[in-house]
Amino acid sequence: MKVRVQFTAQLRTALGRAAEEVELPEGSSVAELLRQLVNRFDGAAPHLLKPTGEPQSSLLIVINEAVATTQSVHLRAGDVVTLLPPIAGG
Repeated sequence: MKVRVQFTAQLRTALGRAAEEVELPEGSSVAELLRQLVNRFDGAAPHLLKPTGEPQSSLLIVINEAVATTQSVHLRAGDVVTLLPPIAGG
């Protein structure tokens, strides 16, 4: 199945792109998507995963305009996943 992933803030800058189509096995979770993105893109790991391999708790994940409350949410073909890392500054 294909999902569209949108990157925002420093994640967009780190990856050098605003969006990507990702092919995943049917029934994949958000956590599995994050691991695939880390394997695909240099520089993605610190924004998406903790050193333990768990998803960053500060990462806001929006699926089809609804906030995902857990990374175990299963994705469906055609979903749009927006990744919003925390924004610092002042």
